[in-house]
Amino acid sequence: MPLSRWILCAAVLAPGMSVLAQAEAGDHGAWQFSGDLRGIYSSSWRDTRAGDKTDNETFGSRLRMRLRNDIDANWRVQGRFATSFEDRDNDARFFMRSARESPTGIEPGSMTLDELFVRYRTDDGRTEFRIGRMQSDFKLPLITGKSLDRNQASNINIGWTDGFYLGRRLTEGWKATVTAQYNSRKGNGIVTRRPLDFSDSGSRVSTFATLESDAEVGPIFLRALTLTWYPDALAVDGVQSERREDYGAATLVIAAGWDIGPLIGTTGTRLVVAGSVGRAFNRPENTLMEIPRSGDADGLAWQLGADLAEIFPRHTVGFVVGQADAGWLISNDYRENDSLAEIRWSWQVTDPLRLQFRARWRQEQELLGGAERAQRDRDIRLRATWAF
Repeated sequence: MPLSRWILCAAVLAPGMSVLAQAEAGDHGAWQFSGDLRGIYSSSWRDTRAGDKTDNETFGSRLRMRLRNDIDANWRVQGRFATSFEDRDNDARFFMRSARESPTGIEPGSMTLDELFVRYRTDDGRTEFRIGRMQSDFKLPLITGKSLDRNQASNINIGWTDGFYLGRRLTEGWKATVTAQYNSRKGNGIVTRRPLDFSDSGSRVSTFATLESDAEVGPIFLRALTLTWYPDALAVDGVQSERREDYGAATLVIAAGWDIGPLIGTTGTRLVVAGSVGRAFNRPENTLMEIPRSGDADGLAWQLGADLAEIFPRHTVGFVVGQADAGWLISNDYRENDSLAEIRWSWQVTDPLRLQFRARWRQEQELLGGAERAQRDRDIRLRATWAF
C-alpha cells in the first residue's frame, strides 16, 4: 500500500478509534442507530450525437446505516455503512479507499463507509471541527436538491469527503466554513470531471470554502458565496501531458420564501425560490473539450428553481432549470456543456416514508466535433425513501 494511503487511513481511522475507545471505557452516552433505505425505478431515452435513439430501464436501491455517539456536549464520533445495488452488473465487494471507481460514481454492488469522523464543538456552539470521512453538501434548499459545486451523491449513488472541516459562526447571522479535502492519484469521493486529474503531487489537498448567512432580510433567508480550489489539477493539454494548472470556481447562492396562504386542503402553502450562479476562473481549451472552436471553454454555470411546499397536505412540487458551460467541471448534477430542466413531486406519506416522482430533460449546449446533432436525454424516475 502506498505511503500516502497509509497516511490517509491513519488520519481517518486513528482519531475515531481513539475516541471510540474512550467512549467504551466510560459511561459517556449511548450509541444511536439510524439510516435509510431507498429504491428507484428509472426509464431513460437518448438521442445520440450520431442520430440514433436508445432507451434504458433501471431498478436500483441504496442502503445506509449510521452509528453515532455523542460522547459529551463537545465530542461526537460517527460512522456510516453504505451500499448500492442495481438490477444488473453488480460487483458486490467492500472497499475502503479514497477514490471511487470513476470520477462520477461507484459501481453497483460496492460497499464502503461514507462517514467515519470525529467532531468537536465548542461549548458556545459557535465553532465546529471534524476530521475523517464526512459529507460536505451545499445544495439549493429545494426538493430538487441540486448544486453547482458541492453535492456529495444523488439518487442511489455514494460519495464522501476525506479530510477536515472547520466551521465558525462569525455573528448571529453569518457563518464561514473551510473544508480541506484529500485527493489520491486516482481521485476522490466527489464528482470531478475530466480534464481534472490528480496525478500531480501538488493536487493532494483541495479546498471548499463558504461564507453564508441565514439571517432573514425580508423574504430572503439564505445568501452565500462559495469557493472551490483544486491546485495543480487541471490538465490543460490533456491528461497524457504532465502540464497542470490550478482550477478554481466561485458561486453566489440566494434563496427567498413567501407564505402564500392555504391552498387545496392545506393549512398554509409556502413558495420558495432559489438560485445560484458560478464562474470557473481557469478553463481547458475548447479543442480539449471537443468543441470545434479556438480559445478557452466558457466557464459559466447557473440554476434557478422554485418549490410550492404543502400544495396539498404533505405534498411539495418543484422545478429547476440550469446549465453548465464546457469549462464547469465540478457539479454532480450538471454535466459540462449541458443544460437541464426538471420537475419533481414529493409526497411525505408518513414521517419515515417519502415518495418522489421526477421528470428530467438534458441537452448539450454546443455541438461537439464530428457530431451530427447535440445529445439529448430524457428520463423519468420513481423513488421511495424510508428513514429509520
